[in-house]
Amino acid sequence: MKAVLVLRDLEQIKAIAHPYRLEILKCFEEEQPATTKQVADKIGEPHAKVNYHIKTLQKVNILELVDERVKSGIIEKYYLPSARMFIVDKSIINFGRHEKSINLHQVSLSDFENIAKDYYKTIESIDEKTENQSKHLYYGECHFTAEDAETLRERLQNTIEEFMKEKNDNKKKNTTTYSITSLLVPKEMGKNK
Repeated sequence: MKAVLVLRDLEQIKAIAHPYRLEILKCFEEEQPATTKQVADKIGEPHAKVNYHIKTLQKVNILELVDERVKSGIIEKYYLPSARMFIVDKSIINFGRHEKSINLHQVSLSDFENIAKDYYKTIESIDEKTENQSKHLYYGECHFTAEDAETLRERLQNTIEEFMKEKNDNKKKNTTTYSITSLLVPKEMGKNK
């Protein structure tokens, strides 16, 4: 498995940008080979559907067949991503000034798109009754070391998890479902302004 694969082919970019395929790639976060059945079981989807998407990822060299084993007369095929991180070459798709990366440990492009959809759908439906229920926290630019950023991420995660354990009760009356999002995004890697 390579550390980084720069995606310059439009078919590769289209294949990896599909939200369902990103879910499949998340199944390989621990860098252990897996069969289509193992992936299907992990994400709770039909084997045939997962198989189709795995074949699509294999066809464009995002996933690689790394092993075949015979078990009870059936050939089990084991796959792994071809790289730990996939970077979309900015000359292929104009995403802006910098190359965008898709990391198996932080498959955030699709997650961000889903968050944005939920957010826009919510703010479009806000009326006077719900206007004060939406809470925003935005801190703009902050300067941290990589270790500080990781510490902050861990503290936020722990705080949210502890609060949810205390308060999360879907059976309570007069509750509203909230979506919680926390983004800690480096603006320019390795540069200080």
